[in-house]
Amino acid sequence: MTDLQKKTAAPSRFMELEGLRGIASVMVVLTHFVFLFFPAMRSGKMSLAHNPLEERIYGTPVTLLWAGTLAVAIFFVLSGFVLSIGFFRTGDQNIVKKLAIGRYLRLMLPALASLLIAWILIQFGAHALTNAAGEVANSTMLSNKWRNDPSLLSVIKAGALDIFVQYKGTSGRAINHVLWTMNVEFFGSFLVFGFLLLFAQSKRRWLTYIALVIGTFGSWYLGFVIGVMIADAYHLGWLEKLKRWYLVLPMLAAAVFLGIFPKQHKGTIYEFFDLSLFSASERIVYLTISATLILLAVLSSRTLTRFLQTRFMSALGKYTFSLYLTHLLVIYTVSTSVVLLTHAQIGYTKSVLLSFLVSVPCFWLVSFLFERYIDAPSIRFARYMTKRYRGE
Repeated sequence: MTDLQKKTAAPSRFMELEGLRGIASVMVVLTHFVFLFFPAMRSGKMSLAHNPLEERIYGTPVTLLWAGTLAVAIFFVLSGFVLSIGFFRTGDQNIVKKLAIGRYLRLMLPALASLLIAWILIQFGAHALTNAAGEVANSTMLSNKWRNDPSLLSVIKAGALDIFVQYKGTSGRAINHVLWTMNVEFFGSFLVFGFLLLFAQSKRRWLTYIALVIGTFGSWYLGFVIGVMIADAYHLGWLEKLKRWYLVLPMLAAAVFLGIFPKQHKGTIYEFFDLSLFSASERIVYLTISATLILLAVLSSRTLTRFLQTRFMSALGKYTFSLYLTHLLVIYTVSTSVVLLTHAQIGYTKSVLLSFLVSVPCFWLVSFLFERYIDAPSIRFARYMTKRYRGE
């Protein structure tokens, strides 16, 4: 049974969401790989480009392949859905209470383990690789990683506490910066739990939804609220009306258009999508809308469902969290080593492509081991402690 099934107690038809999570995790990996070694693709500053192709594809639909921030938005919307669908289907508040009790351990233990692994690698001198590769790549984003050597105590504190109470700037985020999402995921989860326990059974809950959308507009928590709304609508059968190809295709087209919203969008068509009057982050809002449309399309399309339910795609979802937590550790060691060893002989661009090919099996192996020996045991331990707390 996969993590998503355990969360929702849902039948196999929700396995398509495992596949969607898996695709999102791959997008995050591609994002960090591209942005670290081709910094112009992140900043939009073509003076940093290593080849003319970077300028040609910046801001085009091709960048959807490494739209990692969109992938994060998908994670948040999915969290709202999967954490609430079990309650809507059963009306059992015990489901919510169990998830709430075990949520901290479920997130903390794997996150802390990733930090400890990073700290060990730094002690063996891996930080020199990122600094050297950053100079070759002309990437301050790469050279700034692992520049500091935090103490073991500060790393443990960061993994156990800081990453959950601080959005940015912790020592934990400094050595594994994907952990910025832990703060949002943790408090977003409890936003979902609080709503389900207090308002979900009310006939006027849609007024609460409106208040929450207004209150979270322009923040990442909007995705959690929308995810709960989709779960509610799905349970009520309202999404059946969307199961038409002529509705799904426009949803996907709009999702792609909004999903590639560039970080630097002045001088592009996206400059006209200004939400400054609402004091909101345009990028967060549009990426959340894109993630929403993607989830609705997946739930409404039999073709997408069949594809995402294939054995490979659904199995990929099993390793999503492990891949998310460990892929930077591989990039900072394996990928940088290959670039440093080969760029002088075969040229920079080719050396980066070679490093990616070498890194792919490493991503898989590390994720596999991390899931088996850290992530899966963490889930079991969180469940065990939940039962002990509840006296079961």
